[in-house]
Amino acid sequence: MLILQGILRAATTLGGGTNKKTGEVIPLRNVLQVETIDGRGLVKMDTITVPDLADYPSKIGDQVNLPVRAWAPGNAAIGFVFEGAAA
Repeated sequence: MLILQGILRAATTLGGGTNKKTGEVIPLRNVLQVETIDGRGLVKMDTITVPDLADYPSKIGDQVNLPVRAWAPGNAAIGFVFEGAAA
């Protein structure tokens, strides 16, 4: 397991409703946006889906540690997926 450490910039719920063209139901999902610094010293924003927002909204602006696992579809950039309980 990896730990994504950064500044929590947003904690909200996205989605919901129905796609008017396909009729597909769009589920609600809880997301966090975490600001990190990459190896070049540039700011990067990662959006992570989490099972529950819990007390994250009260931590906006604070440093957080999120347990994640890395994934990369095809030749795409590496992304992160929430894994387990937050530390």
